[in-house]
Amino acid sequence: MKKIYSMAILMAAAAALHAEDAANESRWTTSGGASLQFTQGYVSKNWYKGGESNFSLLAAADYTFNYKYENFTWDNRLEGKLGFVTTPSDTCHNYMTNTDYLKYSTKFGYKAAGDWYYTLQALGQTQFCPGYKSNIDVEQSKFFNPAYLNISLGMDYKKSLENITWTVFMSPLAYNLKYVNDPYVKVDDGAGNITGQWEKGRINASAFGLRNSYDYNLYDFGVSAKAGMDWKVCKYLTWTSQATYYSPLYDYGKYEGNVYTTFEWENTFDMPLNQYFSTKLYTHLRFDDSVGPDNKGAGWDYWQFSELLSFGLSYKW
Repeated sequence: MKKIYSMAILMAAAAALHAEDAANESRWTTSGGASLQFTQGYVSKNWYKGGESNFSLLAAADYTFNYKYENFTWDNRLEGKLGFVTTPSDTCHNYMTNTDYLKYSTKFGYKAAGDWYYTLQALGQTQFCPGYKSNIDVEQSKFFNPAYLNISLGMDYKKSLENITWTVFMSPLAYNLKYVNDPYVKVDDGAGNITGQWEKGRINASAFGLRNSYDYNLYDFGVSAKAGMDWKVCKYLTWTSQATYYSPLYDYGKYEGNVYTTFEWENTFDMPLNQYFSTKLYTHLRFDDSVGPDNKGAGWDYWQFSELLSFGLSYKW
């Protein structure tokens, strides 16, 4: 009888522990996806309109893991994209990257009222591979050259409906860091003139908004905002969008009178054929006037834009 009683107690304790574990697990929600997309075009050498053959490949993955307990939330997202395109007319490279980034974002929130949360947010970003310009065999960027970090405190509005979720975060106080791990070598000519000198593997830091080509970092405090949306428009179309904004509050003597603004807007239109194949359209619009007039794009001023349309394998979980 004692054995039966003891066994019953053990079973009850095990059931309670299992229920507690299940409750803890239910506080976490996870999701993710991965895709391998490609495009290909062939043009014969005697094609009457000219042109050249090319092939591009785009790999992308993202993973979200979010925690919610009573009034506390913790949202995390890790995402990366890496794309290559062949360059037949380039004398220095057989292929180059046309999309390359690695991002991690995390948000700690405490419910204020309704769908509003007091929020502390951190965003980090860099890239995987070296980046080059056409017909120039000099690295323009690479892993941690540059890297960005933004930490901000503010209010976050989150809303979820049947087919759409969105979030809008606004921060009146944000810390922003730009970092280049291998800038140009700092050279002093002995007369008080300091310049940056290129060496193999070195990156021009001023091309990314740092004041000098030999600077390692630049940090400031300003205002920031971020908005995100996931909308399942219909069975055959999902639209994912995110936009970020940042501008310093003051000059701090670092920009020679230019209090810069950065803005990025990314959109992914996913058009699945079935569970494993889809067509994707990716657009990325960017504005950054911290790079100075020497790094403005011809005809685009401080605006930058990239677009990719591809077809291939795609899977979500």
